[in-house]
Amino acid sequence: MEMTIANTLFAFFAVMVVVPVIYMLVTKNIIRAAFALVIALLGVAAIYVLLHAELMAVVQILIYAGGIVVLLLFGIMLTRRISDEGVLTEHRNVFISGALVVLMMGLLSWFILNSGLSWQGEPVMTNQVRKIGVSFMTDYILSFELIAFVLLVALVGASYLAKRSGNI
Repeated sequence: MEMTIANTLFAFFAVMVVVPVIYMLVTKNIIRAAFALVIALLGVAAIYVLLHAELMAVVQILIYAGGIVVLLLFGIMLTRRISDEGVLTEHRNVFISGALVVLMMGLLSWFILNSGLSWQGEPVMTNQVRKIGVSFMTDYILSFELIAFVLLVALVGASYLAKRSGNI
């Protein structure tokens, strides 16, 4: 297999995904683990761009790297007091978890290799991101704004409940 620029970039972004995930497994500081998750999710978004799935890359960045991680950090900061040493966790059953991960990856690899799936040509390039963006801002603008409002209400409600219970 020859090393093209696409293969080199894929290898770089694969390392950009794997290294932060391993760091998340070994660190005890949950805030640092959340930021490592952001780096891993951005690496996945970059791989989507290499695969010409720009919509998935945008969704990955907006929903996962943006929304989910911010929600995770808000949850940590609103429910626990963060002292100088940070929020620490304990690792339990690391070896059992690692063995299960290796087993699951082996089974998944075996299934993919024995499935008979093959690449049948070049992907059809459509301007799907533009079509979906125009649909969101024209046909589905009311539901798009309604979802944003519901999420804002949920965030304000969570802040109020955390303040009322005395956790912040």
